[in-house]
Amino acid sequence: MEIFDIHHHLGSLTGGSLQEGAGWQDRDYNNRVRIMESNGVAMSAILAATGYIQADGIKDTMRSNDTVADYRKRDPKRFPVACGTVEPLHGARSLGELERMKHELHLHGVVWHNRFQGVAIDHQLMRPLLKKVSELGLLPIIHTNAESNMEAIWRLERLALEFPELTFVSLDALTTNANSQLALDVAKRTPNILFDTAHVRSSNYVRQFVETVGSPRLVFGSLFYSYPASYEHSATLEEVKAAKISDEDMANILWRNAKKLFKLA
Repeated sequence: MEIFDIHHHLGSLTGGSLQEGAGWQDRDYNNRVRIMESNGVAMSAILAATGYIQADGIKDTMRSNDTVADYRKRDPKRFPVACGTVEPLHGARSLGELERMKHELHLHGVVWHNRFQGVAIDHQLMRPLLKKVSELGLLPIIHTNAESNMEAIWRLERLALEFPELTFVSLDALTTNANSQLALDVAKRTPNILFDTAHVRSSNYVRQFVETVGSPRLVFGSLFYSYPASYEHSATLEEVKAAKISDEDMANILWRNAKKLFKLA
């Protein structure tokens, strides 16, 4: 069965993709493709890493987005989707960068990892950015890691209720058992949030999620950084594959939901 991984970051959490020396992109590509193939993953969405150095402010953000767009060009069949980022603390300057991401770089979405970006998910500085995202037809992809209250899943629920026209993707919501159960409650109340499978702890939870809110709300994401490699063998993928669910539900999670999300043929 085809597998589409929506949670592949470009760069690292130790300085971002622009700090790894000459030839880093070739090394990244070779390592990423090797691990994708060993796990049977056919396609991945390339997401900007949000831990990049910002000594030059928005110019660094622009370079990061350029890098994501360029990476997609080297292998668009394997990496058909690229998503950049903008900084809430750059204020109105980020609105122009969203325009550039859409019309010049042709990126699919915007990634936020708010604990690395200085404001909570539901901070007021996020509102004008989400309004622009809605206007441009970009996909908002937001980390909701249980390790940070700035990324609390209830904060994303607030935004989903406030922006019902947007479909949000919640990354890392399954970080802990408690957060996984909270994600189920949030999913029941907010049909415009999809959740990725990163950190899922058991195949039983995958089945529980499908039975509670349906497989169209769960999309495969492994959480991969290739520098250093997050994994050689994806435990997340094995838990999903082991879930006692129908072939239809399995196809939804492993590839169909991702293709619908990013409007791929």
